[in-house]
Amino acid sequence: MIYFIIILKSESGDNMRNIFIACRMLEDEMKRIMDENNIDVPIIWLDEGYHSTPDRLREKLQEIISGLEEVDNIILVYGYCGNALLGLQATTGNLIFPKVDDCIAMLLKSERLKGAYYLTKRWIESPSSIFNEYKIVLERYGENKVKKLYRMMLKNYSKFRLLETGTYDVEKYAAEIRDFAEKMGLDVDKEEGDLSFLKKIFTGPYDEGDFAIIKKGERVDLSHIINLNERKAINF
Repeated sequence: MIYFIIILKSESGDNMRNIFIACRMLEDEMKRIMDENNIDVPIIWLDEGYHSTPDRLREKLQEIISGLEEVDNIILVYGYCGNALLGLQATTGNLIFPKVDDCIAMLLKSERLKGAYYLTKRWIESPSSIFNEYKIVLERYGENKVKKLYRMMLKNYSKFRLLETGTYDVEKYAAEIRDFAEKMGLDVDKEEGDLSFLKKIFTGPYDEGDFAIIKKGERVDLSHIINLNERKAINF
């Protein structure tokens, strides 16, 4: 499959052909940035279901990367995502991705709060979210057994924390998960998010402090990801 590439200008004025590959978990926030800043770039969206299987995500990303033509930079709007990026080869252009653990980390205004399980609308609505998985398992095994299992899974958390990104009704989604949170013995609160880092993924500059840059022909290895940005917010 061949994808069409838009030609952009680098800071030096040279024409640069860039394409973005992004997770749909960030679609609402990315589209808001694009609308507010008149950004028009090509994006290949991947279903959030790939998150659950890093090997499958890596395979899909490599398939797309290898199918591109006439591209200079391929910007992956992904965090490290459990080894999913490790081993990717920059076969058709330079690979660029942010030095963060996961998608949520790109939306944080400050460092991750210990004991907080971070959420956005997309994370709640996802078929693979903890809320939807709970409903499926509940029908099969009953509330007593499933409640005990999920409490054990969430034992390191004290709250669900919704990030306010200006793309959804936070109060509505807080109300939707409150019953589940009470069953798990967790609080529900909110925190102001920040889209400035996500905007930088669109606009650059792609400095090595915030981004890993893999030149065409090279592979992503541990040296590209061991010094991750401090914007960490992993939901286990």
